[in-house]
Amino acid sequence: MPAICTKCTSHELGPTPDELPPVNVAQYVRSSRGTDLVFYEGNTYTPNEKLREGQKSRDWKCSMYHKAKCRARLNTRMTNQGDLIHMTSQKHSHPAMYVLQQEGPDARKVCLTRNPQCVGPHTTKTGKSN
Repeated sequence: MPAICTKCTSHELGPTPDELPPVNVAQYVRSSRGTDLVFYEGNTYTPNEKLREGQKSRDWKCSMYHKAKCRARLNTRMTNQGDLIHMTSQKHSHPAMYVLQQEGPDARKVCLTRNPQCVGPHTTKTGKSN
C-alpha cells in the first residue's frame, strides 16, 4: 500500500485508467503511523471503530475530524467487487486534502501531493510547513 506523505512520491496503481474499478470502490492507503485509511475524492478517512471478526461493513470519519472539525463520514461494505463506499455525510469543512497527479507518460504512476490550500496536520493556516 502506498504511504501518504507531504512530499510528492510515485505509487504503482496497477491497472490503466480504463481498467480501474468503479469510483465507489474503496482505495486504501497507509498513513505514516501505519493506520489503514480510505482515500476517496481527495480526502482520507480514518476508521471510526476497530474492525471486529466477521464484520462486513465499517464506518470511517474524515481524517480532518479533529483539526478542522470536519463531520464528513463514509461506510465501506465488503463485496465480491471490492469494498464499496457509501457516503453517509459528504459535507467537508475544508478543501480536498490531497491532489492526485499523473507522473510522466506511465498512466499507472501517480503523485499524491498534499493540497496547500488545506490546513492539515503538517501545515499552518498560511500553508507553510511546520
